[in-house]
Amino acid sequence: MSKFLQLCLFLFSATVFAEDMRPASLNIIAIDNEHYDVIWKVPAVGNKRLSMHVIFDENSQNASAKKQDFINGAYIESWQIKRDNGLTGLTVNIDGLLTTNADVLVRIVDQQQQSITQVLNAEHQQLHIEGNFEPENVIGTYTYLGIEHILIGLDHLLFVACLVYISSTRRKLLLTISGFTLAHSVTLFLAATETFALSIPPVEAVIALSIVFLAIEIAKRKENSLTLKYPVLVSSSFGLIHGFGFASVLAEIGLPVQEKITALIFFNVGVEIGQLMFLAVLLVTFKMITHSKLLSAGQIRWLVSYSCGGIAMIWLVQRLGSF
Repeated sequence: MSKFLQLCLFLFSATVFAEDMRPASLNIIAIDNEHYDVIWKVPAVGNKRLSMHVIFDENSQNASAKKQDFINGAYIESWQIKRDNGLTGLTVNIDGLLTTNADVLVRIVDQQQQSITQVLNAEHQQLHIEGNFEPENVIGTYTYLGIEHILIGLDHLLFVACLVYISSTRRKLLLTISGFTLAHSVTLFLAATETFALSIPPVEAVIALSIVFLAIEIAKRKENSLTLKYPVLVSSSFGLIHGFGFASVLAEIGLPVQEKITALIFFNVGVEIGQLMFLAVLLVTFKMITHSKLLSAGQIRWLVSYSCGGIAMIWLVQRLGSF
């Protein structure tokens, strides 16, 4: 078997089930000094969910029965807990992080609408509030969350990888990426501020379709096609849809009431930083592969086209089935 085919199969098998890398989210919102609403959201496909469970410390008692449901590709539990000492001493553990290798976005909101947001994962499985509740550093937290989101959002990354191959020159690539950035920033702000919104399942399906479309254009490689002549037009058009996808994740994380715009701006900054990090690694990797003669530039082009297109087609079928 050729090295090219082996690499194609490896990348395909490694990323085809990337839907399972979507982060889970846990929201703990104060009702009064002792009672808190809990909303636990875990990625799911059909009626199968990631095997993760929330474990509170012994001073947290369930104050209501749990409501459970599968909605829009996620398993959702909601209930209330009671804590005599408020948030002081609250400890949250996520069982299953070691086996699922997933991320959990935990957001805690007190009665004054002050909040903290942390990411739990295999390396950091516990959140603990030792003393008084201290609001988060909004700029640092939301920049990190933006970077975190783009680097685990494989559908957005595959789209960016395809943009490289519809841009024939460095200048076109710069304009194409800039157009994508500007477009998804606009719809991210519109959706996050509830100025305009779209239903998420169709948005996710169109995001998958956008990758399939670019993959086909890369494979055809018709220099006179609208896509290759004006890549910035394509990246901007689909970028508007991708912005709603970013906004859906931000909606799960939530925005601090008192610093909503600041958090929104720096989440977007984090997304752009993560996007540029990925692009830099991608270009260096392609350069190293061609320099080592493992694959030719033409073979890499086919690899990008068929791997991205095949993976996105599976996502498209899965997402259409979730309507």
